[in-house]
Amino acid sequence: MKKITTLVMLLFTAASMALAQNTVNVDPSGDRAYNEGDKIFQFGVGFGYYGYGFTGTRSVSIPPLTASLEFGFHENFSVGPYVGYASWDYNFTSYDYGWDFLAVGARGSFHYVPLANEALDLNLNEEKLDFYISLFLGLEFQSFSGDTGFGSTDVYSNNTVLRLSPVLGFKYKFNDKFGAYFEAGRGALSVATLGLAVHF
Repeated sequence: MKKITTLVMLLFTAASMALAQNTVNVDPSGDRAYNEGDKIFQFGVGFGYYGYGFTGTRSVSIPPLTASLEFGFHENFSVGPYVGYASWDYNFTSYDYGWDFLAVGARGSFHYVPLANEALDLNLNEEKLDFYISLFLGLEFQSFSGDTGFGSTDVYSNNTVLRLSPVLGFKYKFNDKFGAYFEAGRGALSVATLGLAVHF
């Protein structure tokens, strides 16, 4: 599991460095919070996380962390890979066990502020605001370790789950490069995510 996590993080780092060196911008306008041709790196922390175990005390070792790269191939659509990781433990008088979660896959987003302004005669700030709907499709690797205290270590086991998860997203851009975002919905590993977005 650690090797997989390290490999995924290295791939994201290499891709981020390559994007940072790429100065070609195919976007014709460049005056919106999201533009065709944008390359967006997002890193966030999840809240309201999903998990296992219903008794005892749960202590979060590593909260749900997610990172993604999205490429704007259309004035309203972007797509790219994502990765997420979380870890927590359960402790009680007769048991001590924990879970590690690794999520990898692809996400696609529909950015709709300009369309909403036109269709509903709104006046949302297109330079600062980006509202979007994203769909996550990927695998979640669940790794169990420890002793449940139930007389068997096979009560829980390692598992791999296919996830299809929609979220609603909101981003506010501080300037041409940086912004903050919030996503609500079953994303990579949590029901809500708050983080930083960087545009290349």
